[in-house]
Amino acid sequence: MKKKFLIIFSALTVVLALPSCKKYLDINVNPNAATTLDPKLLFSYAVVSYVNLRTSGDLQIPTALAGQTMSDGFANPTGWAGGGENEQQYLINPLIYGNPWRAYYTSVGNNLKQAIKIAESATPRNDNAAAQCKVIMALVYYELATLYGDVPYTEAFNSDIPYPKFDPQQTVLNGVIATLDEAIAQFQPTSALKISDYDLFYKGDITKWVKVAKSLKLRTLMTMVDKDPTKAAAIGAMMTAGGMVSSAADNFAVPFQNLQGKWNPKYDIGNRYNGNINFFFASKYVTDYMDPMNDPRLPKYFDKPATATNYVGVAPGADGFDNLNPRISVTLHRADLPETIFNYQEQLFYEAEIYARGLGVTQNTVTANTLLKAAVNASCKFYGVVASTADTFSAGLPTYVAPTGTGSVLYNIHYQHWVDKMDRGLDALTQFRRSGPEGSEVPALTIPIGAPTNGLFRRYEYPISNEINQNPNAPKVTIKYYEKTWFDL
Repeated sequence: MKKKFLIIFSALTVVLALPSCKKYLDINVNPNAATTLDPKLLFSYAVVSYVNLRTSGDLQIPTALAGQTMSDGFANPTGWAGGGENEQQYLINPLIYGNPWRAYYTSVGNNLKQAIKIAESATPRNDNAAAQCKVIMALVYYELATLYGDVPYTEAFNSDIPYPKFDPQQTVLNGVIATLDEAIAQFQPTSALKISDYDLFYKGDITKWVKVAKSLKLRTLMTMVDKDPTKAAAIGAMMTAGGMVSSAADNFAVPFQNLQGKWNPKYDIGNRYNGNINFFFASKYVTDYMDPMNDPRLPKYFDKPATATNYVGVAPGADGFDNLNPRISVTLHRADLPETIFNYQEQLFYEAEIYARGLGVTQNTVTANTLLKAAVNASCKFYGVVASTADTFSAGLPTYVAPTGTGSVLYNIHYQHWVDKMDRGLDALTQFRRSGPEGSEVPALTIPIGAPTNGLFRRYEYPISNEINQNPNAPKVTIKYYEKTWFDL
């Protein structure tokens, strides 16, 4: 039953409207070429498509369940599984593999490409608009590469090349860094020419755009550095230069509205198909870490049954019980929940990790612990914990001094970082894979109950029908969900 919901819901999310979406839903009748338009229209259409994709049944649900940040409740009648195997058991509909691919390259990427071309050929030239588009384009390629592996990049969006080659993931991620560098250099904070009213992130605040572009570059470097240790020098240079996201005011997010048709899809699916009951249960891997600490984010993340004493998550693939196991909070998955792409605590988690590992800086466990506490503090406040409670909790965290293992600062940085991204399935999946070599990741996930024993879920498979079968330059060897991509050690 839930599979039918998912397919319907995936199709519906592409037309959900954000605050200013009605103005430009029909701007581009040709998916391969835009007529002459103000680039802000193409930009906003692409952003709406991108954000709806991230919150949809094609990305959020499969990556959260297969990545085990949430549990399906299996036999619970109002859980996602309803007693049947699903994404938690790595049973993923081929449409789910194909829909994000199509969205990234068409409704998002192609419109951004056209907007950049128009902005840079305009008189006067609109460099800020082009740079704003390039930041989102970098995100598109970062997510495509980390999700699928090798993807079309150097020959993509070229109307003269109907069958683009697939570039190695390393090439694509280096291209992401280059695109962000290009955007950073192109931004002109004092110029009045920019996307403002159609900028759902910052309303044209170019200073904030520069900050987040730098932080997204740092994220990309951190994703690559274990496979390519030479990136440590660039990480150190960025830490010295600064200028990245520096407070919650810089958070990179798009708002939804508490109006029908403008709801966040995370809310809409439970409201529409489950009597406003959240389909998803807390994962045991989240609560087992948080509950012993009496973490004040727990009641922000989850709705605990009145009969339960503690927050007892469900082992992925196991049955969820309504008198024992908490579900994802209806307040967290509210109608107007913004979709966050990057936030202040993510920046702090990376900085803590950099000092814990000595990546381009002198290793400093004291600084790493300080930054970890600051990151947890920011995370608590982000999720609505009262400031005084957040301050007390984060200040009271242990100072981790063990060189390795669960008592080390690095282990707890990785675990806290993953817990913070509990509701961002795609981002949590990437964080898990980059947290250590296979078998040493944080947390120590095991294969969900009922899933095949080939290995943990690590990637999306290539869409066979709308890419592999049609493109003679596509990989012909079937690559499975449990096979690692280049950055994943």
